[in-house]
Amino acid sequence: MAPESQEQTSPHGLRDLISKTAHKTAVMSSLVAALLAMSALPAGVAHASEMSDINKLMRTGQYAEALTRTDAILAKHPRDAQLRFTKGLILAEQNRSAEAIAVFAKLTEDFPDLPEPYNNLAVLYAADGQYDKARAALDMAMRTNPTYATALENLGDVYAKLASQAYDKALQIDPGNNVPQPKLTLLRSLNGNTTGGTVPRLAQASAATQRDAKAKADAAAAEQQERNRALAVEKAAQQAAADKAEAEKTAIAKATSDKEKAAADKAAADKAAADKAAAEKAAAEKAAAADKAAAAKAAADKLAADKAAAEKARADKAHADQLAAEQARAQKVAADKAAAEQKQKDLLAQKEKDKAERLEKEKAARAEQEKAAQAAAEKARADKLAAAEKARADKARADKDKARADASVEQDKNAVLASLNSWAKAWSDKDVRSYLGHYASDFDTPKGASRKEWAEERRARIEDKGHISVKVSNAQVSINGNIATVRYRQIYNSNRLTVDSRKTLIFVKQGNRWLIKQERSGG
Repeated sequence: MAPESQEQTSPHGLRDLISKTAHKTAVMSSLVAALLAMSALPAGVAHASEMSDINKLMRTGQYAEALTRTDAILAKHPRDAQLRFTKGLILAEQNRSAEAIAVFAKLTEDFPDLPEPYNNLAVLYAADGQYDKARAALDMAMRTNPTYATALENLGDVYAKLASQAYDKALQIDPGNNVPQPKLTLLRSLNGNTTGGTVPRLAQASAATQRDAKAKADAAAAEQQERNRALAVEKAAQQAAADKAEAEKTAIAKATSDKEKAAADKAAADKAAADKAAAEKAAAEKAAAADKAAAAKAAADKLAADKAAAEKARADKAHADQLAAEQARAQKVAADKAAAEQKQKDLLAQKEKDKAERLEKEKAARAEQEKAAQAAAEKARADKLAAAEKARADKARADKDKARADASVEQDKNAVLASLNSWAKAWSDKDVRSYLGHYASDFDTPKGASRKEWAEERRARIEDKGHISVKVSNAQVSINGNIATVRYRQIYNSNRLTVDSRKTLIFVKQGNRWLIKQERSGG
């Protein structure tokens, strides 16, 4: 790109870039000023408020901040077509054409049915003098939507530039001369194929219309350019003649002698001859320019005719390919239908076969089930008889064990009562040794006294009495394993005290004896 395109752009961005690079690129002299309106997109749509913020930043020329915000949102929505389109616009505004071209080119790959990315690619290619690439991109835009006015207008401008280049080459004219420049429009919004996209019949009709319009535009452009050149040559010749006449007029006015008058007459004659020669030369140059214009027009017409023929060949081939594809599809549909019908017949036959096999298996299974049920019933009857016999045996055994247990419990109760009565007798007889012998070794002594202290205290209290009488009545015994609890009425009588009270003794079985483990008042 020319050095001028590297300068800092104004908030209008691409409009200023185009005007600064017009001597090389001669494109995009006017832009569509539409805002980046959000439309129905082929990918996920960014949040409306985020897009609104980006649009505001772009309108105020804050392209770096707008690009940062766009990249941040794209990190979350990498396939969002509108955001990627916006990024391409921002890069173009920053004169980063190569990056903008990469963004729009990737958009055409991911969303080939959108015409806007193709159009903007063409604008950027044309800005860099790559008119063949610009034409190819606009052709793709027209294929996605043959009625797309902006792409059609841009394509006409590109063809005009290509015709101008052919004219310049034919006449060997300096490319720096001022010639009419194409004006391509960069799209500022992504709206999609709002006219319905490519329809084969509509595309063919539109392509013929486009070819006619392009051929006429090329011829008109070449003719206008040649007229402009011829007028410029004629104007230059007239100005030279006028300058020379003015100079000679001044010289005549200053002549005061006959010699000077003769010289003036000679100068006038020379001037007339020069004027005649200049006029003849201008006429010859005009005729030559007309011949060159005719040759340039013929070259442009041939270029347009060749392109029209190529376009028609491409359209015919596309139509033939479409017919072949449709015929192949129809044949495939018929083959698929026949295969599907045969498959359906095979499925029905297999289904009938499977049904017969299933019925046979079910019949065999029912017979097997009936046989198994009969065997199970016989086994159940046998098991029932065996269970009843076992239950009778178990009951007899349990009754015997219960009787044995009851007898054992009754025997233990009698043993506990015998120990109770023996204890009371030893106490009444003041037989301290026998009395203390009825207590277990781990007897719970009152008040935490030691066994020895308690035994000495009991001995002293028994032997201190003149006589003692202890009677036990209403004794109730309950046994739980080796522990027996006896609740009874005790009548104690001595020469000093008579007490009638309820008491409870806890016996523990140690060996074959029931010994007192604990004694409590009450019960």
